[in-house]
Amino acid sequence: MNSRALRVCALLAAVAITSSSSAQSAPATPAVTPPSTVASRPSSAIAVRAEGDGLTALLTAPADVIEVGSELPFTLTLTADAATTISQPDLGSSRGPFDVREVERDSRRDGEARIFTVQFVATTYAAGQVEFPALEVDFKGRDGNAHTLSIGPIPLEVVSLVGGEFDPSVYRDIKGAIDIDDGGWMTRVFAGVGVCVLAALLIALDRRRKATAAIPMSAAAWAHQELELLERDGLIERGEVHRFWVRLSGTVREYVERQFSIAAPDQTTNEFLAHASAHHAIDASHRQMLERFLRAADGVKFAAHEPRQDECLTGLASAHAFVRETTPSQSDETAPMGATP
Repeated sequence: MNSRALRVCALLAAVAITSSSSAQSAPATPAVTPPSTVASRPSSAIAVRAEGDGLTALLTAPADVIEVGSELPFTLTLTADAATTISQPDLGSSRGPFDVREVERDSRRDGEARIFTVQFVATTYAAGQVEFPALEVDFKGRDGNAHTLSIGPIPLEVVSLVGGEFDPSVYRDIKGAIDIDDGGWMTRVFAGVGVCVLAALLIALDRRRKATAAIPMSAAAWAHQELELLERDGLIERGEVHRFWVRLSGTVREYVERQFSIAAPDQTTNEFLAHASAHHAIDASHRQMLERFLRAADGVKFAAHEPRQDECLTGLASAHAFVRETTPSQSDETAPMGATP
């Protein structure tokens, strides 16, 4: 136990022992739990819409009044027409006073339109009127120019379960002194030790939580996890090969963007391959592997090619191989959730 934990334990133990010693002569005062902070308005669902040149964004959440520390699920739906290309936003692990986690992405076609879905959970420990920052989506519109679409910000009311204004009506009158049977010095010692152990445990859990949150997921670990989830979804077995290849190629493109800082999602295949060819970290064999993979994906997405099940499995294995072979460090390939290395 470090010096900070020892100081906390000593202070709390002293308070427990002192309180127990003085309890015999003090009149009993009824314990009252402070009233919870009450929301100033009823909760309602969130639906924020924004439109750009060929792109429509809709951000939704089930409530705009939440409790401190509770999870608020968000869904961002991006609908782009055939002439618009987008770059899905990187939410990161935090946005303003909110922690962001459990990011899940999906994409599908609806006629000529492409629909991208981003689902995530936000948590905050700030109380009162709190604003969830705006999300920004970069895209290339019908006019061929680069644009940025902003969705939000979203005002939320975060209710604290402790605190609140003092209300004397919740306290009862004192009915008189109550005799307390002193359990002796051993009772006070055990109370102090118990408080000390509890304080040390809380400090250790808080440090573990902070240490875990501070470790970012590498681009390779993220890509292997997404590919593993894609395989588990069973799209190949259900014959949804178009949706399978859209997600597969989207994962590879986003991996390249994260790993090599190449803006892949908002470029055509030819534009992207030109940028990749100029990158010093991607050698000739990897460029050829990537080009074969993306050409095959384009054939499915845009030329109505219907690959066999073994071709889909080969594409999935090629994506895993490309990520594995272009990862600088073997340690970066370890992914949570048992992703295939």
